[in-house]
Amino acid sequence: MSEHKKSIVHNFISLSLVQGLTILFPLITFPYLLRVLGVEGFGTFTLIQTGIMYFDMLVSFGFGLTATKHISESRLDKEKTHKVISTVYIIKGILFISSVILLLLSCIFFSWLRANFLLAVISCIYLLGNLLFPDWFFQGIQKMRNITIVAFVSKLASLLLIFLLVKEKSDLIYVIVALAAGNLIAGFLGVYILSTYVSLKLKFPGKAFIIAMTKESAYVFTSIILAPFYSSVNIFILQGFTNPLIVGQYAVAEKIFNAVGMLTNIANRTFYPHLSQLYATSIITYLKNVRRIVFLFALCFFGLALIQFFCADFIVHLVTGKTAKEDIGYAADILRIMSIALLFSPYASFFFQLLVIQGQKKASIRNISAIVVINLVSACTLTYLYSGIGLAVNVCIIVFSMGLFNFISFNKKHGMAITGVLKS
Repeated sequence: MSEHKKSIVHNFISLSLVQGLTILFPLITFPYLLRVLGVEGFGTFTLIQTGIMYFDMLVSFGFGLTATKHISESRLDKEKTHKVISTVYIIKGILFISSVILLLLSCIFFSWLRANFLLAVISCIYLLGNLLFPDWFFQGIQKMRNITIVAFVSKLASLLLIFLLVKEKSDLIYVIVALAAGNLIAGFLGVYILSTYVSLKLKFPGKAFIIAMTKESAYVFTSIILAPFYSSVNIFILQGFTNPLIVGQYAVAEKIFNAVGMLTNIANRTFYPHLSQLYATSIITYLKNVRRIVFLFALCFFGLALIQFFCADFIVHLVTGKTAKEDIGYAADILRIMSIALLFSPYASFFFQLLVIQGQKKASIRNISAIVVINLVSACTLTYLYSGIGLAVNVCIIVFSMGLFNFISFNKKHGMAITGVLKS
């Protein structure tokens, strides 16, 4: 196996381990926190965590794609690499300060936040960890192992702190402290590892470069922020037209579908830096690699879709622990329908990343905006007519449409050239 292929395999394994830790951590902490904090305390924790995640997305600002692309393209240009690093930290620093100010102002105007002011302040430490951690750099130089190491250390630190400090209902503050501390450790450890690759003497990269990179990342950030409007909103639509039992059955199937779909994120993050480099050096080689990856996705996800379709009852039974088949039958039916969506699930995000590489950010926003509108109409109509089954069919329509829209935009960049390469 060539060094290049070994690198891709190692990066895929590293990101798989990171994703595994992301899944495993809540599975370990969820039962413990629910038992110790109680339902009300756990609800408060969930609300704070959800709110912080949106601020976390703001501080990240799409650099997982844009900064990764720039670092990947400038690996052999130390001056350009330093310029990108300085720019990212300057922009993230501004966004971090803005997030803290906005969060504190929210505490003044919203009574619930005001009652939990200290928790909100401690949550800012979590955001500081995001500001510091240079995952975009490690992805750009294709050293995902560093992300795995840092993720393991930070998750372990948070886990130990939770078990050591959280003993009763009044210890909610220590849960936030534990998560914030883990993320802050990740930030400092990430910066330390970064310093072993490059000098951390940050220089002002110039106003023009900062503005250009801000605009570029703003398009990606907008697309990421819009994503929940055609995914998370559907569960509320289902609640409006049906009952909690159907919502619960659908939620089980959706979580299984999303868990399998996480393989898409791992694969895309693995290939993205490599494709960014190729696009900057050889369009033909880049297009040929796109063709190979499209074929690989088709092969792998066809197999996964078949497994999900024929083993739906067993998978739902395994996840829920239900013994009566009638209890899981509806969820299994929904999961079977979602198997069709699984066939197309890798392409929406894959071609979205290619649009970023090719500088087609406006096209990506147009596509996702169109999907938001289509989803609202389709989800409401199909859910009203066919309940949870209808919403599952809607998922298939939306996943296919998003992949198709992004592919059409991607194909327009090179016209018949891409068609010729894909057929070769």
